[in-house]
Amino acid sequence: MATIKDVTDAFLRIAPPTDMEEGEYDNVGLLAGSFSATVTRALCCLDVTRAVIDEAIEKGAELIVAHHPMIYAPIKSVADDSVTGAKLIKAIKNGIAIYAAHTNLDFTPDGINDYAAELLKLSDVEVMCPFGQKGAGLGRSGELPKETTADELRELCGKAFRDDFVRIIGDKNAAIRRVAVINGAGGGDVKYIDSAIKAGADCLVTADVKHHVAVYAVDRGFTLVEPQHYTMEHVYIEKLAQKLGALLPEVQALVSEKDVIPRV
Repeated sequence: MATIKDVTDAFLRIAPPTDMEEGEYDNVGLLAGSFSATVTRALCCLDVTRAVIDEAIEKGAELIVAHHPMIYAPIKSVADDSVTGAKLIKAIKNGIAIYAAHTNLDFTPDGINDYAAELLKLSDVEVMCPFGQKGAGLGRSGELPKETTADELRELCGKAFRDDFVRIIGDKNAAIRRVAVINGAGGGDVKYIDSAIKAGADCLVTADVKHHVAVYAVDRGFTLVEPQHYTMEHVYIEKLAQKLGALLPEVQALVSEKDVIPRV
């Protein structure tokens, strides 16, 4: 019978911590629970919400594997007067461990960023900012099958990421052939635009674009296509469950049905 330690060891192969974003704070690994506890079912999700914890209890899952760490910034107490504290207490009381694979899963080979590039049908894919093991790093850039417009790329992103609310910053008629893609919050800093331009990209596909970053892109004459953070990453959760199940067949890896997009 598998233990939580077996799962954490499996993740050293799926997404080793050395593939975390270089120079940035993160919190990956086992966040709550006992390494020696047995596990027969693992519930995979993007975010550990109250609904996901209730689902784990209902389905008899002893482990929640999340992309986003439920504990990110350091906390000073675990009490039920905070959302995080209440969730931790409920999970622990019900024998549920919580594991997070965050930027290591984003940027590892065959991780979320590579999958985003695959869904966009990019070829000749290169790592924009390499670090960690070979093939790991922040961002991918590659060639579309043919030149398209930003508006057509927006439509492709909508289908690839199952997203009805993809936006464009810049000229919707801009000609796009080489695309940079950073899953998640690549829209938080202008440095990612500079990296995309350096990689020869005509456009950056990323989420969570801040206002000053949008203004910078327009001033540089550079196009951004912005799916939602959730949609860019949630498409990978089924693949994550498959990877875990292949490494540990004795663990039933489930995809959460309650891990839903917070924006409607």
